[in-house]
Amino acid sequence: MNLTEIYINVFFENFFKELQEEYPLNEESNPALQELLTKANELVFKKFGINPSNKVYFIAGSAALYLFPVLRDKLDLRSTVGDLDIIIPEAKYWKQAGLEGQTIYRPKEDKRIEVFTEWDPAKAGGDYENIKVRSTSDILKDSFQSQGYWFMSLIDIFDYKMKLGRPKEKDILDKIKAYQDGTITDKISLLRQLLSYYKKEDIKN
Repeated sequence: MNLTEIYINVFFENFFKELQEEYPLNEESNPALQELLTKANELVFKKFGINPSNKVYFIAGSAALYLFPVLRDKLDLRSTVGDLDIIIPEAKYWKQAGLEGQTIYRPKEDKRIEVFTEWDPAKAGGDYENIKVRSTSDILKDSFQSQGYWFMSLIDIFDYKMKLGRPKEKDILDKIKAYQDGTITDKISLLRQLLSYYKKEDIKN
């Protein structure tokens, strides 16, 4: 990791901590997300022998954004949660589920739910093939709990979304500088401009 990457990472670590303080969790469950979590209780957590309150897994992807409705509204995100990606790293849980040696589990009862041993979007290929994210263990360590479940942090969610858009380091640094000197006036404006690189979400620019 070069000095520029370190600087960007440190900036965003503080940025997203402050963002979550300004736009806190809404503990009222999103109905679509709650439906998927209820299905996961039976199809995943029970099968793997995991109590959802135990920090041995995390829910990856964009699911956590539905816990921040005010933030989603500020960003004009209008999609609905369509699936649930659950990352269970430890082999012993896969063994308990009768899935020893496997790395992916898709319950036949609900194709919207997928379970993986690691969070690595690059394995999906296509637009994701060059995306590099933090290690699964680091993402798990920094995951947060809401409604009894563990979710990927905001910084990890937006990290892979920005990388999917493949902005250059210079582009990100230019946006950070504009934010720091007041040209970009607030956190939401900065985030909207960074996410403008990401074309897979229905963000109004």
